[in-house]
Amino acid sequence: MTDQDGRPVRVDRWAAFHVNAQGLGQEPFPVAFSLVSAGGLHTIRAAAASAAELADVLAALGQEYAVVLNVGTNSFLDEDWAQWPLARIARAQGVTATAYDIRWSASRHWSDDLLVLPWTEMDRLFAGWSCHDIEILDAPGPLSPGQADEVALAVNSHDQTTAMVPDVPGATLYFSGHDDCYVHLETTDPTGPVRMLARLLALKAGVVLLGEDEETEAVTVAEPPRDLLARLLTGGEHWVGRAARTSPTELTVSLAVTGCAWRLADPVPERLPYRLVLDLPGGTWVALEPGRSD
Repeated sequence: MTDQDGRPVRVDRWAAFHVNAQGLGQEPFPVAFSLVSAGGLHTIRAAAASAAELADVLAALGQEYAVVLNVGTNSFLDEDWAQWPLARIARAQGVTATAYDIRWSASRHWSDDLLVLPWTEMDRLFAGWSCHDIEILDAPGPLSPGQADEVALAVNSHDQTTAMVPDVPGATLYFSGHDDCYVHLETTDPTGPVRMLARLLALKAGVVLLGEDEETEAVTVAEPPRDLLARLLTGGEHWVGRAARTSPTELTVSLAVTGCAWRLADPVPERLPYRLVLDLPGGTWVALEPGRSD
């Protein structure tokens, strides 16, 4: 996995920002990002992105192995409409993974198997399908059956009102995705917030460009530099905004700081004073000072 700053991101028509919309008017999802940091743990709530769109970001933040469980999907169903167990999905995808039956610990509707696999296998696991629920953690190496049981018990007995990472042995990362667009991420890596925000902004910009040409299947957009986003995040904890083409050669993401994390029913503020401008020919981003128009 590359650790490149400002890396190019491929955005296609399966992007969460493209396939999800708000309300009867089918309004585009805004960029939403909230961050709380305490005790060396950074907790992020965000929209909109799927686990597949974030797999390389999670890999960069996590330890050597991924632990996947509690996956819900309509993409792999039996003739009686029952979902395939996760181990069967992994085999169908040609993924090298160790599977553990964790139905004994089930507290989620989709709790059947726990997969342990290298992060390098995640793209293959997610290829060609989507999940409406998923939980992912990291591990320093393969898990023994006893360790897998410990992880399953910790996750499936968690009350989901406090942070997950401190309660899971060996974990430094926890990701929960819902409806293939809502993100909850906990990480001990201090670069986690800017990495996640950079990916969200690139995905949102890419979807705007896709909307301009129905024949285009995918575009490539550079992520904003992390130092630019680190400075931006000093302005507040909760952010929401929109993106639009603002000239033949520029795309602008306009953001506002809000008092709490964005919810689906929340309106986007009319005033969005923070602006990040993407120069399309050059693929570079700049931040405009609030109130500046050019």
